[in-house]
Amino acid sequence: MQITPFYTLATLVAATLVPCVGQSQSLVDQSEPVTIQVAPSAGGIFGLMPSAVREFFGMAQDAVPETSTEHGLAGAAANAGRDYTIQTASIASTTSVMTSTVALPGISSVEKPPVCLNIEAPPKSLATKSKYNQADSSKSTIDEDALAARDKTVQPIRNAVRALTTLAYASSEDIGTTTARAECVLHNADRWAKAKSLTEMKTSDAYLSRDRWIAEIALAVRIAGTHVGISSERKALYADWFGVVAKDTIEAYSLRLGPKSRTNNHRYWAGLSVAAIGFLLDDTEFKTWGKMSFEIGACQVDGFGLLPIELARGEKALDYHVYALRPLAAIMKLAEDAGEPVQSKCLDGFQRLASRTRQALQDPADFEKLAGLRQTTTNQENSYSAALKLEALPIYQ
Repeated sequence: MQITPFYTLATLVAATLVPCVGQSQSLVDQSEPVTIQVAPSAGGIFGLMPSAVREFFGMAQDAVPETSTEHGLAGAAANAGRDYTIQTASIASTTSVMTSTVALPGISSVEKPPVCLNIEAPPKSLATKSKYNQADSSKSTIDEDALAARDKTVQPIRNAVRALTTLAYASSEDIGTTTARAECVLHNADRWAKAKSLTEMKTSDAYLSRDRWIAEIALAVRIAGTHVGISSERKALYADWFGVVAKDTIEAYSLRLGPKSRTNNHRYWAGLSVAAIGFLLDDTEFKTWGKMSFEIGACQVDGFGLLPIELARGEKALDYHVYALRPLAAIMKLAEDAGEPVQSKCLDGFQRLASRTRQALQDPADFEKLAGLRQTTTNQENSYSAALKLEALPIYQ
């Protein structure tokens, strides 16, 4: 599929790998080549800096480029089918390779130019229902009809978030490429903020799903900001958008969501989303609430390094321990990286949880004895962006 706003400069291949976290289904890997075209720079690749990216976007902050994820990375992901990440199935998995085969004038070797996508904004309002069989008290059995209906609504959101994070964490040795990708991430975030994406959740399931998406988005915007800086105008825009989401999340977990969601992995992901917003906006209230979420999780860990609430998930207990550990570890790392480490009376609980989960992933035998059930572990790291992969988090210390 080819997009032709200007002259061909780069080819983006989005190879979508569908994760099966929390489910046993296996889907065939698919890929779709997508040609992304931008205007050439008179200065070659070294001329493709943020100002050139803004020119590509049409000068104005509100301008919408012609290249869209309907035809790009997220579109390729949608064609590959559904993803089955546990609990909320929040994010699709995409492995992307961004390369160039074009030699520019004055450059002897093949370079990797900046790559950008105009990613469709997630909806403002969402009213999803749970994918789980409500007759199953452990909430670990999928209702296929409910899943199909839910996927139809949330898959485009998963794809959009995955496209944004793929751009945010794409590595390059060329500073111009890194800078342009970061500017692209912020440009998309600008449009999502103006569209008030994901600010009106109509159901409990919608709230629970939003937490991980917002965590991923805020972390991606924060890393992009380290490369290009975030202007005062953008800070104000993001404060209006993310601030509404964070306050709504805090209110939901205080007043509307049930007691289990206030103490289990739902709260930890909510805590990460609010903490990520807090560190992005330098908002003390949001940072504190995120750290409190860490405390709620870490202080529940028993002497065996287990979370009793997640142990109740039956044969999926280990998957849910991994799922619960991830946002707790991410909150700790986020705070540490910002120079404001978590001060918790239950740090030893977190360490026991990390140790038990790490050992169980290598050999689940002891975990299964404690759980009383054989575990069906299907954790897939490719469901997460670089910032949330286990190898990037403080669980192996």
